[in-house]
Amino acid sequence: MNRSVNKKVNLLILYAIISSLALIGLLSKSFFIKDTTAQQNELTVKRLNIVGEDGSYRMVFSNEKRQHSGRVAGEDLPPRKRPAGIIFFNNEGDECGGLIAEVDQTEKGKNAYMSFTMDNYHDDQALQIINDEYYEDGTTSIHRGVVLNEYPENSNLMDRYHKLLEADKITDQKQRDLQKQMILDNKSAKRRLFIGRGKDKNTGLFLYDQLGKLKMKIFIDVQGNPRMQILDQNGNDKDILSFQK
Repeated sequence: MNRSVNKKVNLLILYAIISSLALIGLLSKSFFIKDTTAQQNELTVKRLNIVGEDGSYRMVFSNEKRQHSGRVAGEDLPPRKRPAGIIFFNNEGDECGGLIAEVDQTEKGKNAYMSFTMDNYHDDQALQIINDEYYEDGTTSIHRGVVLNEYPENSNLMDRYHKLLEADKITDQKQRDLQKQMILDNKSAKRRLFIGRGKDKNTGLFLYDQLGKLKMKIFIDVQGNPRMQILDQNGNDKDILSFQK
């Protein structure tokens, strides 16, 4: 009887030793192997995160339901609706651009939109390639081209965002609206250039001043006529070059 018990105990001890050695071997292998490479012919996911060595985002590929809300100056933006696409992040972990596309069905029509953007440091879109199409009752409105925006020095999207939240606490609606508009006027981007086709169907180069006011247009109008115009402070245009067919 004692001999049988001793045999079982010895077997248990041997099993424990072998199991421990195997576990140590697996842990050692996982500890010392730093990089692994896998090859797949096809990968289907709803979201794919590319991260740096520190674990912070570099790129996020996502559908519209799981898209990253954005991160600026080390702070995540609140959850919000964003289209499917790719969001780019710099090596500080902040969003710095993106490539997005969506089709939005409204009660009256349909909007097909695609955009590739590069962001100002700690702020929003500085350079954008855009294609914006709207269809309603057989009519079409198209805006497509390249947009250049300019931000105030040391602008910060999150600083502007928090100031707008504070302005929302003002109970008087008129004062609240004035304060919010002042924040946007002083801290937001101003358009400086557009090259492309506008909703008015004119195609060309459109230049804006430091306040974002359109000042010069070099374009082909809807009749196919080449034209050059300058605009005064009130937005009144004057042809300085025009050829009629």
